[in-house]
Amino acid sequence: MKNKFLDKVAEQIEDERSRELITAELESHLLDKIDYYVDIGYSKEEAEKRATEEMGNPEDTAVPLNALHNNNFRDLLLFICCGVIILMFFCTIWFRDAFIYSYDNQSYRHSILCDFVSLAFLIAYVVMLILARKKHIKIIPLFVAISFILQFFSVIIYDYNEAALTSTAPPNMFYFYQPVMYAIVKTVTEGFVAYSKCIFIEVPAETDSFCFNVLPYILGLLFIIWSIILFIKILKAEKVDNRKKYNIPIRLIEICASVFLSVNLIITVTATAYRTVNDFATGNSYSASREKMSEYVLNADLTRDKSEIIDELTLEGYYADTEIPAEFYGKGGTISVDSGMDNNGRYTTLSYNLSNEFITYDESVGAFINERDIYDKTPEILSDVDAIKKIDKGDDFESIKESGLLKWANGICKTYYRDKKKTVYEINFTIYFKGYDDTSDDGSNFFFKNLTIEDEKVTDYCD
Repeated sequence: MKNKFLDKVAEQIEDERSRELITAELESHLLDKIDYYVDIGYSKEEAEKRATEEMGNPEDTAVPLNALHNNNFRDLLLFICCGVIILMFFCTIWFRDAFIYSYDNQSYRHSILCDFVSLAFLIAYVVMLILARKKHIKIIPLFVAISFILQFFSVIIYDYNEAALTSTAPPNMFYFYQPVMYAIVKTVTEGFVAYSKCIFIEVPAETDSFCFNVLPYILGLLFIIWSIILFIKILKAEKVDNRKKYNIPIRLIEICASVFLSVNLIITVTATAYRTVNDFATGNSYSASREKMSEYVLNADLTRDKSEIIDELTLEGYYADTEIPAEFYGKGGTISVDSGMDNNGRYTTLSYNLSNEFITYDESVGAFINERDIYDKTPEILSDVDAIKKIDKGDDFESIKESGLLKWANGICKTYYRDKKKTVYEINFTIYFKGYDDTSDDGSNFFFKNLTIEDEKVTDYCD
């Protein structure tokens, strides 16, 4: 027979064979009730209406029946989801430093990889909670709630004496999800173009930003509330208790979380795709950008005012730091502009740095290194390192530039003294090789040399 009650119950029974058996049994009960009301004088339409009302809420009927007839699938789904939740819980602690963009007075660099991983974790939580609601599995929201609560309490019990080398922040989930805020924050405050410019460069996050420091906690609290409400709803449904009052807040949270993550995902994917295509079309690889930035510093005219140099860097398309106007970022490093006065008089300085101190910390070296610049011992680089070792006082700067050795420089500082009309260069070569071991006899896996150049001649060096 055709009946809305039977149709709604059938919709929620996942196993096809079980659906047929359950609806057949319920139909039999319903027909018996209809026959009873017809016998005592009701019309067939009125009898069906009253009999259907007596059957109760179709969802209350379907949930426990579906649970009984779908245990195998539920158990597999439960096992997978709980395993993923536990793994993500430990990831928030093991890899916390890479995902902290700002904490108190510390500033950490943005990474597009962190944006995607952080976003993927949140999407996974949302998907699992929605599945838990649809499949009526109360253990999943319970695990999510416990995971978030434990990470929240890690803020309180964290031993700061055991802090990681690159972080002063406690290992809690909330800062692990700072990267989720990055795309929307940048797009809203600076525009889509600004966000797309910093896709593949390490741009520092704003240390005093409300979005980075407060919203992660609000986000974590929202997941805790969502999980607890969902757990109570499913628990009451299993007991065939009234739980309609939980539907509105759960659906509202689901919609908000889904919209937020969807918008974020669209912005992140679109900007990354745009940046990738643009970089490919313009040949803006990491090595090409590195060479371009170092060449810019070497050839820059520092007789101009600082403001003119800053304007030119902006026109060159480098990403300008909003907190430090004289800092510019590209795919190959950072360019800084400075001016002032010292014992040699008024000066203007332009500096190129390959990496920054917030990338990775090598405990054996005792220094921060950019992972992209740890090299294999190829014949080319070993030959160039040998040539750099031979650079001595009095060597001509022009010949050094023509040799192509400056492509290995990870720091170039050019200073022009206005009163003396003199230009001084400081060039740093710091090269790490894979398998670095500070106990090696010849130190062949680590090379360092710093040059000072005046009047186009090498005047000093240290190694």
